[in-house]
Amino acid sequence: MSDDTHVTGTHRVPSPKLWGRLWVFVRPHQAKLVAVVVLNAVAAVADVFSFTLLIPFLNALFGKSQLIPATGFVATLLNTTIGALLVVGDQMASLRNVILVVLLAVAVKNALVWLSGQIGVQLQEYVVRDLRDRVYGHLLRLPLPWFTRNKVGQIISRVLTDTNNAKTVVTELVTRSMWSGAQVIATVVGMFVLSWKLSLAALVVAPVTIGALQPVLRKLRKGYRRLGNDQGEITSLVQEVVSGVRLIKSYGAEPREEARFVTRNAAFARGYVRIGRLSLLSGPVTETLGTFTAVAILWFGAHLVLVEKTLGDSELIVFLIWVMRLLQPLKQLSQVQPAAQQSLASAERLFDILDAPSEMVADRGTIVTPAFDREIRFENVSFAYDGGAEALSDITFTANKGEIVALVGASGAGKSTLVDLLPRFVEPTRGRITMDGVDLRQIKLDALRALTGIVSQDTVLFNDTVRANVAFGRIDATQEQLDAAASAANALGFIRELPEGWDTNLGERGARLSGGQRQRLAIARALLSDPPILILDEATSALDVESERLVQEAIDRLLAGRTVFVIAHRLATIQHADRILVFDQGRLLEEGTHIALLAGGGAYARLHAMQFDRRGLSGDTAPEHAALSVSSGVGG
Repeated sequence: MSDDTHVTGTHRVPSPKLWGRLWVFVRPHQAKLVAVVVLNAVAAVADVFSFTLLIPFLNALFGKSQLIPATGFVATLLNTTIGALLVVGDQMASLRNVILVVLLAVAVKNALVWLSGQIGVQLQEYVVRDLRDRVYGHLLRLPLPWFTRNKVGQIISRVLTDTNNAKTVVTELVTRSMWSGAQVIATVVGMFVLSWKLSLAALVVAPVTIGALQPVLRKLRKGYRRLGNDQGEITSLVQEVVSGVRLIKSYGAEPREEARFVTRNAAFARGYVRIGRLSLLSGPVTETLGTFTAVAILWFGAHLVLVEKTLGDSELIVFLIWVMRLLQPLKQLSQVQPAAQQSLASAERLFDILDAPSEMVADRGTIVTPAFDREIRFENVSFAYDGGAEALSDITFTANKGEIVALVGASGAGKSTLVDLLPRFVEPTRGRITMDGVDLRQIKLDALRALTGIVSQDTVLFNDTVRANVAFGRIDATQEQLDAAASAANALGFIRELPEGWDTNLGERGARLSGGQRQRLAIARALLSDPPILILDEATSALDVESERLVQEAIDRLLAGRTVFVIAHRLATIQHADRILVFDQGRLLEEGTHIALLAGGGAYARLHAMQFDRRGLSGDTAPEHAALSVSSGVGG
């Protein structure tokens, strides 16, 4: 990838466009940007003026009768500003007055620089805040398959690390480069006013310096983008290890996981060392070239003073001071591009997210108040992930309103994929799904999902209060409504026993609760939102007998009066379903009631026999606790 483009999905975007896209986030704060520019410009003028005052100071110090040059812009400036403060025949008084003006000019300059820095900090933080908000908001609206293609660690790295790195562009351009640039411009103008011959000699090396740095800058951009990806891999590894630490410890895998981390971390460190080596080249190159320039100017300036006599000795000293003063801002400006390369690489990774089409963009639905009075129908529905093998193939069935439809089959049979089609987490690649004859794709996503509730096997609770978790889908719920939903879910009792009741913080993923308690809160959440369509990924297999009884009672209340799609993990729990669908490798093999399917002697009968034969061999005589080992419901 060349340095003048970056890859966004399948598109190549020129770097100028990248700068333009970053400017979109700066534009709302352009008043602050203008203030920084103006303050830096005035401060730079004050800085140059303070050194111009050295001309009368040095002339007085050397005992010259004429303290200000006879002609020229510098003479006019000095006569206008401090001419009245110079006392003819009293060198000490003149020196004192010049020094006082110098101190005043320096004080004004530093006050302006400080104020500019304060505004610059606000600017950079507000820009990064807006960028992070935009990325996070867009992230929430990306389709579900996008998250399956991207590692959690990479996503976290982009939202946090890359947005923080991206602010270096603003930092360098505002708080450093604008001040340095203003210094350079003001100083160069002063130099040309003082001696255009010396100024041309001093500036001849600038194109050479810029040209010498370009190969370095190209390598830096590539390197920083690669490092961003490497850091995301490390973040992903840490996230996986923290989530699976129980498994790691149970298998004694700590040394192996440590070795994986050490290997990736060492590669990341080596990459940073290589990038650092390149980045550090710009400063020494610039300073070395600048020093050679200063020596050349000293020799040529001496010629103008001693031979041509077109320049005064005090003016040459001031000119040399200006040249030396240019080295630091020029050095800072030379470091802006290397430092900005990391930020631009991070910005590219952020725009990779922002350029991914959101669900809202892809949504073509127009119906905002869909009717559901009769049925949901799958008509020859097929689905394949990213053009791969079909996860569902030619599925046709009807679920009438108020029915309980159970989905049965081995892991990978297509059960979870089918229920993901209902709230349009994914779209059919062929066929259609209708609600009362209306294609689901004609219904706006938010309206469709408002009809759908999900209680999954992997209960999702947030690091927040009980109240916030239960009211997640209905934040305006009253306390009476919360209590009623919790009571129906057999959760009100243990909620009231928590240290702070409804206001108790549950910790990460509800770590302070048992599995049964977490599941009952999820059921209470679904009861509170009261959706007419429910997707239930049954989750009682890992619970003890008492917890399972309480959860099952809550589930029975949740199912009442709703159209329910149940991913069945235990055949005993779906025997009374109105309709049972048996899947195998993405195909619908059988459809019917429990009794009819048993009588048919097909795939369902074999699964039933397998489950209860295993239950009998294990000595478990309670059918409701018999696990369907051939179904996981995660990949299904």
